[in-house]
Amino acid sequence: MITIMQRAGVRGRVQPATLRRRAARLLEALGRPDDDLCIVLTDDAEIRELNRTWRQKDRPTDVLSFSQLEGESPAPRPMGVPVALGDVVISLETAAEQVGDGCLPRLWGALGDSASAPKWDLLSEVTFLLLHGTLHLIGHDHEVEAERAVMEALEAEHLPGLLSGRVARRTPEGEPLESAAPARTGRRR
Repeated sequence: MITIMQRAGVRGRVQPATLRRRAARLLEALGRPDDDLCIVLTDDAEIRELNRTWRQKDRPTDVLSFSQLEGESPAPRPMGVPVALGDVVISLETAAEQVGDGCLPRLWGALGDSASAPKWDLLSEVTFLLLHGTLHLIGHDHEVEAERAVMEALEAEHLPGLLSGRVARRTPEGEPLESAAPARTGRRR
C-alpha cells in the first residue's frame, strides 16, 4: 500500500494520485510491488526539524528517508507478505527551488536529448526525490563512496520510466549500465 500525506501548507502543488501511480511503478520496477511505502509532502520548516533531530544538520533538505528495514539483522522477508519499507519525506519548498536547476547533469544521458526529454517541473523533481529516497529505504547509500555508482546507476535506470509512465526496464544481472557524468555540486542530495 502506498500512503501519501500532505501537510496543509503544501497541498495542491503536486497531485497525490499522479505521485501514487509513479510510486507504484517504482516499486514494481524494484521488484517490490506489494511492499508498503509512506510519502510525506511537507515544507522546509518540518524537514529542517527532522534533519536537525535525526541527522544533527540544522538546515532544510530536499528529501529524508526513514527506513523500516535498517538494523543489525533485519527480519527475513516472508514470501507474499508486504514489507513496510518506511517513509520518504519530501520538502516541496526545497524541491520547487531546485526545479530551475533542471535535472542533475549525471541523469541527462538517461533522459535523452533536450527534444525528447520530459520538461523538468516540480512533479519531475519530486519524482526524482521519491526515487532517490526509496533507494535509500531499500539500503542504497550515495554517502559511501563504494556504493555511490550503484545508486546513481539505479537512478539513471529507473527515472526515465517513472517520468514517461512506463515501468523502467530491469538490467540483466551483470550487465553494466552506461556510465553517468559526475554529480553537480550545490544540490542537496
